[in-house]
Amino acid sequence: MYDSSSIRWLFVLIAFLISSVTNAEPLTLEAAWTIAAQNNPDLKRLIANQSIPAGEFQDASGPLYYNPTLNLEGRTRRIAQTGASDPYRGEYGIGISQTFEIAGQQRFRRQAAEESKTAISQDIAEEYRALHAQLEEQFINVLAVQKRIEVEQRILKLIEQNTQLSRKRVSAGEDSLLDGNLAIVDAERARNQLISLNEQLLRARTQLAATMQLKANEFPEVAGELTPAQTQYTLQELFNKLDTRPGIQSLTSKEASARSRLELQKSMRYPDLTVSLINTTEASLAGSDNISSIGVSMPLPIFRRNATGIGRATAELTQSEINLTSETRNAKAVIEAAWLRRENIKDRVRRLNSEVYPKLEENLTLSKKAFENGEIGLPQLLIVQRQVVDAQRDIIETQKDLRLVQIELEYVSGWLSPLASATQE
Repeated sequence: MYDSSSIRWLFVLIAFLISSVTNAEPLTLEAAWTIAAQNNPDLKRLIANQSIPAGEFQDASGPLYYNPTLNLEGRTRRIAQTGASDPYRGEYGIGISQTFEIAGQQRFRRQAAEESKTAISQDIAEEYRALHAQLEEQFINVLAVQKRIEVEQRILKLIEQNTQLSRKRVSAGEDSLLDGNLAIVDAERARNQLISLNEQLLRARTQLAATMQLKANEFPEVAGELTPAQTQYTLQELFNKLDTRPGIQSLTSKEASARSRLELQKSMRYPDLTVSLINTTEASLAGSDNISSIGVSMPLPIFRRNATGIGRATAELTQSEINLTSETRNAKAVIEAAWLRRENIKDRVRRLNSEVYPKLEENLTLSKKAFENGEIGLPQLLIVQRQVVDAQRDIIETQKDLRLVQIELEYVSGWLSPLASATQE
């Protein structure tokens, strides 16, 4: 009978095998990014929202904000007279009126609409960058687990070879049964570690597939290098680049739009001017009289002076200023912290690659020869093998950490720029 743990591992292995079959061709980062940029629903929703500020800008860009009003009227007049003629006469009138904004309302409305249109364009660019950073992090997580599995498979192969040799020695009486049991236990531990990594890989691939919006049974395999590309920027250059980050530019545009809306609400305290042109005909005993007139109307701002609109616009401007200041301050703090972590991790990677791992590989080669020649026992060989495995794990983890902190650093500072081909709609 199988226990629950065995069944769980069985399902993990089945799912992993299925994922390997459904995605025979490994994905590069560029290919994964292209798929994600085309399929991401959040990005599609944000792009669809472009029509809102675009419509506002179109309305505000007209010569006049208010449409002219056309008036038509017809009436019948009964003329008091003596005689048998028909006393009823038809009269008609036609007029047009136009409301004009004063105190710069039209200008402020256009500025607010233009800044809102710019802001959503920057929001879309920021969403592209956020999606790219998220995708790259998930891509690197998958790649790191894949490389860990390669290391475990290599070590498992060595352990199995040593186990076979140990069994022969135990049978020949050259090694003790304790040594043979140590080899078997170490091999089983390596297999268990490999199964656990396969489970981690399945979870990492599932997250990556969700970001790429792949089908339910598609679990992508990836190909690439963990080591990040060499960078040429300094910490001060990252701080300077922050002002060009689309997210910061969007907040700047939103603040400018809120300021223009406040000025618009203030100017709306002044009444609009309405000019009317009217032409009418009036019946008389002698015939019809034609009358043309011009009229001007203006409401008196006595009781209501748009205090509600001004209050809301003031609150919106204050919130926009707080958001811009807070985001800029937080981004600078994140950049500085990420820069320090990056420098520490770079030093760890250097020491592992130049000082630790080469010596452990040399020790492993010497230990294998000494074990085959009977100069050392299996426990000593297993210790060296575990040291090599631990060193390789440390290298992969530090390379992954270095890549992830560089992604964070370049995203927050605005240095990261997704591929132009993937950002075109």
